[in-house]
Amino acid sequence: MTWLGDQLGRIADEMPQHDLGATVMARYQRRRRNLIAFAAAATVVVTLLAATIGARALLAEPPAAVAPSLPPERSSISVGVVPTVESAVLIVALRMGYFREEGLSVQPMFLPGSAQGVPLLEANRLDLIQLDYATFFRATESGKHLKIVTASHQSAPGTLALVVNTTSKVRTVTGLKRKRIAVHQLGGLPSLALTAVLERAGLTSKDVVLVESPYPEMLGGLKGGRFDAALLAEPFVTVGREGGQVRVLGDAMSGDLANLQTSGMTATERWIRRNPRTLAAFQRALGKAARLVAADPELARAALPTYTKISQKVVANVTLGSYPDKVDLTHLTRIAALARAQGWLRRLPEPGEAVAKTE
Repeated sequence: MTWLGDQLGRIADEMPQHDLGATVMARYQRRRRNLIAFAAAATVVVTLLAATIGARALLAEPPAAVAPSLPPERSSISVGVVPTVESAVLIVALRMGYFREEGLSVQPMFLPGSAQGVPLLEANRLDLIQLDYATFFRATESGKHLKIVTASHQSAPGTLALVVNTTSKVRTVTGLKRKRIAVHQLGGLPSLALTAVLERAGLTSKDVVLVESPYPEMLGGLKGGRFDAALLAEPFVTVGREGGQVRVLGDAMSGDLANLQTSGMTATERWIRRNPRTLAAFQRALGKAARLVAADPELARAALPTYTKISQKVVANVTLGSYPDKVDLTHLTRIAALARAQGWLRRLPEPGEAVAKTE
């Protein structure tokens, strides 16, 4: 036996038997406690991982308590518009189904003039109207409780023009002195534009005879001799010119009126208070259409034959203007100042007060 074996044997002989058993038992119990501790630790880790994963999964789920947005107060509304290029964005919104997406059914009502829509608005026969800004300021100064809720059109050169019949002997604006001129609306923005055209030629509105007439009737009135000239809006300018019926004497949307926002959608203050969700839905749909047309103006051009009864051939040459989705207060200021200069307003209004405050 080796030396190491002798030593181990001696140690074993000298150690009491119970001490050896106790040592073995102690070692076994320590090993068992270690195994239990390890298993407990592993259980804690697994539990924590499961809780973390579960929490993350819960966070990724949509909140179950979020209620759906409330629908518009009114499911159907009527909107008064004039059948010119200014109304195109409303028709685009209808054709694209944007109002339907907002839970609205919109019925356009075509008016002979935007001012004719004001009493219909007050009588609740219309919910909104497209109103030129000069008429708007005159109406509010007279006590009408109206607000502009969104812009609808911005002019461009050629969108409003002074024309005569092609057989007329009148060759310049100066030659219209003491002549009869058809205007869409007395006291509105078209009249303001006509006054500017006359003044550039050294005339005033008192030097001519103004006759109120709807745009669709002006070409027939010129042909029949009821008027010597007419202030036409697009698309009727192009219809008359392409058809060989009229000759343009002057562009009305130039000078102080160049590139101005000319009209906006308007509602009574009471209607706005009572129908905030309906108004918001209308604004979203119209704004969406305005941005779409800004990216592709041909959509507005394509809409024209659906409500003006003009041919596709003529549509290709129509001057559209543009369709902003927000009211520019500087444009309101300019129009108010021009109306005040003509004596149409007693005081200059605050443009910011003209626009509805909506969330």
